[in-house]
Amino acid sequence: MIATEPSVASHPASRIIHTYPDPEMMPTLIPTNRKKIRWRWLVFAILGLSVLMYAFGPMVWQFTFGRPGNADFYLHQSKYKNIVARVKELPLAAGAQTETRIDGLLVNAARSTSGSYTLTITTVDWHHAGVYGYVFSDVPLTSHPNENYPDHQAVDNPGDMPFADKRIVSQEGHWWSVYNDLL
Repeated sequence: MIATEPSVASHPASRIIHTYPDPEMMPTLIPTNRKKIRWRWLVFAILGLSVLMYAFGPMVWQFTFGRPGNADFYLHQSKYKNIVARVKELPLAAGAQTETRIDGLLVNAARSTSGSYTLTITTVDWHHAGVYGYVFSDVPLTSHPNENYPDHQAVDNPGDMPFADKRIVSQEGHWWSVYNDLL
């Protein structure tokens, strides 16, 4: 051994007790960014879910709870039009009003002196949390300010739903979604 070289026994690495049979089999330690990658994926997942909830949440709410609107109307259009046809078959004199249940839904119907029908179909009744439904009229309806609550729009309809939410798209004013949240 040359005197200028440090002794192998005095080197700090020689004091390590190897648990591997061959020192070459020892795994090399490479620094990784696993925590950063997990953190980024978590943030990405939360943002993605938030965007999906914002985009589809109202639609899911409407489909789940049946609150009136364009989507609910077009999904159940045949049912509502069937209710209108069945009410028109009832013996209702001109100028009279009636209340009945058809397919489990409360229907308030009125017939004008000219013979045209106006119906209010209650699709959701949450009692003190509000009542929601649709109005159908043979004659197209137009909204106007409610006489008791001028900030709210109304359409003339039988029943206890004085406020017009919106006109159903592509129905030329014959169908409106209505509500009463003042119960």
